[in-house]
Amino acid sequence: MSSQEYFDIYSWSHITHGILFYHFFSYLKYPTPQIISFSILSEILWEYIENTNYIIQKYRSHNFKNYKGDSLINSLGDILFSIIGIYLSYSSPSFSIIIMILLEIILSKYKANFLYLSIHFL
Repeated sequence: MSSQEYFDIYSWSHITHGILFYHFFSYLKYPTPQIISFSILSEILWEYIENTNYIIQKYRSHNFKNYKGDSLINSLGDILFSIIGIYLSYSSPSFSIIIMILLEIILSKYKANFLYLSIHFL
């Protein structure tokens, strides 16, 4: 698992983050500007937590022995991909769910989907 470039195969799973964050805050009935802000802030927090020693060690203890955490440029790319998910959800909530499901299916082949990386490991 190498996350040192701006984009990598794992960046695509961050679209799912944006979709999930947007729908979560929508469910809580926040106004749209707050939904977008909270979703972006949640992704930034996710990137921070993902790069703590604790989480890096979790990834290393599984299949990613050489994982060193994300570079700053990769974290920015992941945040951008999350914003794409937020935008998809804002533009078309139903379509964004379809995109999320398709991403999970496609990325599962590469063990780069949200469910595998986030739920399985953590």
